[in-house]
Amino acid sequence: GFSKTSKNGWDWDFSNSFGNNNFHYFGHGTFNASNIGNITQTHFDDGGFNFLQNTTNLDLSKQFGKVNQGGVKVSYGAELRFEEYSIFKGELNSYKAFSNTLGLEQAPGAQGFPGFSPDDEIKANRIVTGLYTDLEYTPTEALLITGAVRAENYSDFGSVATFKSSARLKVTGNFNLRGSFSTGYRAPSLQQKYFSNTLTSFSNGGLVQSRIARNDDAISKLAGIPSLKQETSTNMSVGFSWKPAKGLTVTVDGYNIKMKDRVVLSGLFGANDASLPVALTSKLKSMGVATAQFFANAVNTTNSGVDVVIDYQKKISSTERFKFLFVANLQSIDIDDIHVPAALSTTEYNANTFFNDREKFFLKASAPKSKFSASFDYTKNKISLGTRVTYFGDLTLTGFGYNGDGIDPQVPTDLDDTKFVPEHFNYSGKFSTDVYMNVQLNKKTAWVLGADNIFNVHPDFAVNPQAKWWAGDNETGGPWDGVQMGYNGLRIFSKLVFKF
Repeated sequence: GFSKTSKNGWDWDFSNSFGNNNFHYFGHGTFNASNIGNITQTHFDDGGFNFLQNTTNLDLSKQFGKVNQGGVKVSYGAELRFEEYSIFKGELNSYKAFSNTLGLEQAPGAQGFPGFSPDDEIKANRIVTGLYTDLEYTPTEALLITGAVRAENYSDFGSVATFKSSARLKVTGNFNLRGSFSTGYRAPSLQQKYFSNTLTSFSNGGLVQSRIARNDDAISKLAGIPSLKQETSTNMSVGFSWKPAKGLTVTVDGYNIKMKDRVVLSGLFGANDASLPVALTSKLKSMGVATAQFFANAVNTTNSGVDVVIDYQKKISSTERFKFLFVANLQSIDIDDIHVPAALSTTEYNANTFFNDREKFFLKASAPKSKFSASFDYTKNKISLGTRVTYFGDLTLTGFGYNGDGIDPQVPTDLDDTKFVPEHFNYSGKFSTDVYMNVQLNKKTAWVLGADNIFNVHPDFAVNPQAKWWAGDNETGGPWDGVQMGYNGLRIFSKLVFKF
């Protein structure tokens, strides 16, 4: 991209960004059990998926009048975005259901991960156009008022509009109050709308073939799943910024975010469940799958929290400087409502399955209730040395439970298999320490050497200490869940950074 200021005072910026990723799956050390007469093949091309995005932006802005004397800064902008998502099938033997000569019914496809089939293949795209305008009004030196409106049109589901207003009041020369209110949205991704796959899943204590149904296919319609729509939100914040000393800035902001119609992946619904619509269960049986799950706009939440930032910078000499940055977040997520389609709420069990207790824990623990980070950076000439210490607060997740359905997960204890305890995984707070060195080789090139988590700290094991026999009953099947601090331990890296 490039930017320029015109002769009449308009600042304008034009940019274009392009990205593409491709995931191609291969299975090794497995076989297609339905082809029981010919199980010599143990390596499969399972297919995969691809996502492409190209975004073009144009932004214009100009200051009319003097700042702090009733001046207004006007900004306009436009965006054009193209997105394309595709799923490509695997080789025939990776997904096919063979009829074997022994008369045995086995799960079709490569075991563990059947390949993407022709039913999964798709190429979907959309075009998004957007316009915005933003006004900044400074009636006095002490007051700033802003307002913005943005409208976008999605070729696959329609138009949306959002707005934001904010204000900042300078109380003293070094202390400001600020607040904002805005609406927001997030369109369902093409992946959420069009992904489908049959895979091996865990249900009721056993391994079964499970179908993730595409939002617009027959299974989803029979289950009463509505077409995906945008998630919406209202956001409020209030806070202050303070500069108590030279080089030192402190900011504190409290926020409240209410989200409606969050897109989630439902629980598993069984083909042998007599309480479900007959048309749905018959369809699942005809496809040779035991369970199905769906993406749906299912959950309303409220997220409240406080952000604290302390930033200190000191120029020691013409060649030396020191930086300190402390960042803290305290937050909580509450689930306000769950929307269960009528076809899937025929029993209390099914209603609880749609978004089970295990998934509720995952949603609430998507970020720790507390997180703190302190970083120190010392630079002399062209060499910078730094360290960052991050604290990840405690959180609780759950396993699937003895019944494998994630509803009030309970498991028997090691000492008494008639006594059950909650299968809660309590992850205590942990510190992770990073160090790095940055050498500026020239104006456009730098070399970085560093290490993340130098003390090789890992999360607590995902197991109830009273039921260690159930270790691994989690999303990864390993000793840990995918918590935010990660579970890979020490990582040493080196990289070259180029600027163009």
